[in-house]
Amino acid sequence: MQKPGVWMGAKKTLSRPEAVEQYVILRMRVDELKRLDYLLKALKYNKITLPADSPFTSRELADVVRTCFFGWLATLTDRDGRAIYAFDCLLNLFTARNGEIIKAQISLEVCHGGLQQFRNNVAFHSRSEIEAHIQARMRLRNDDVFLDLTSAVSDFLHLMERLTAEELEAIPELPSTMEQMHVSHLPAFKEVPAATHP
Repeated sequence: MQKPGVWMGAKKTLSRPEAVEQYVILRMRVDELKRLDYLLKALKYNKITLPADSPFTSRELADVVRTCFFGWLATLTDRDGRAIYAFDCLLNLFTARNGEIIKAQISLEVCHGGLQQFRNNVAFHSRSEIEAHIQARMRLRNDDVFLDLTSAVSDFLHLMERLTAEELEAIPELPSTMEQMHVSHLPAFKEVPAATHP
């Protein structure tokens, strides 16, 4: 049974060209999210050596990266009509995987409220009231919310790895779309072969 306030399925119907274009943008965002995730873990577990004259500790830098990470993650479930809702294009393009996609969607949507509160008060939109900052941070630190969030992030990133491995089969026009969008050179698409022209 669907939980109240949790999306299940697509929010809006996309044409195939719209879905492919949104998928390209989503792939770029997920690539950046993966890099933030890597950087956060590397700083948190001291796997990156900072210069001796660094004015910041690894922990301090990890806190800043975590703020960016959660703010970026919040955009994947953004309900603003001007934003790309991550699951619309995935459900459109990877129909054989819809069960897995909806499972990851529900997992991430459960965290939507806390993520949006954090994004709107601490990360991308910084409120002027200190109480708003504290409440948003404390909400994400709640054990239940943090465990849900950790699980949701892992589920989503693993889903995207599986879908990325199948993307050329599901989206044969992807290389040509990337070329038209002038994004083929970006690191997110280094494994995607160039478009072939007759």
